[in-house]
Amino acid sequence: MNPSFLKNAPVHVKEEFDKMQERLAPLVKKSMVYGFIAMPLVTFSLWNLFFLLAGTSLTADTALLFGGLALLGAVGMALFKESIHQSKNIQKQSVEYVHHRIKNSYVLSHEAKEQYLKKVVSDPAKCYQTFYEFLEHERRLQEMMHQ
Repeated sequence: MNPSFLKNAPVHVKEEFDKMQERLAPLVKKSMVYGFIAMPLVTFSLWNLFFLLAGTSLTADTALLFGGLALLGAVGMALFKESIHQSKNIQKQSVEYVHHRIKNSYVLSHEAKEQYLKKVVSDPAKCYQTFYEFLEHERRLQEMMHQ
């Protein structure tokens, strides 16, 4: 989540985003670990393969080294691809959380909930902004009910 987006947000909004973040934390951690391992592996293997190809001739020893570096690069690329997959899963899980939270709101009318759900489904990139608007709307209605 974008911390600057929530810097000036009300407490109830921050609490909801914190709940979502707690739920997504294991996925975020896994994605970051895969990415941090993948990038050095790929960079190291490509860098060394380039200099080996440019500076040496093919012998039995260098062929084994080429194979090892290629394998290292392949593992790095697989981890990078898994990191991308995890990032997509994070986005999917956050949209599901928002969808579930909106659907289970007892304060908003059915029509208002449907409007927010349509916004989330039609534009998942603005899911957090829509969720923020929903939380503010829900809070205003709660305050009106308690007066």
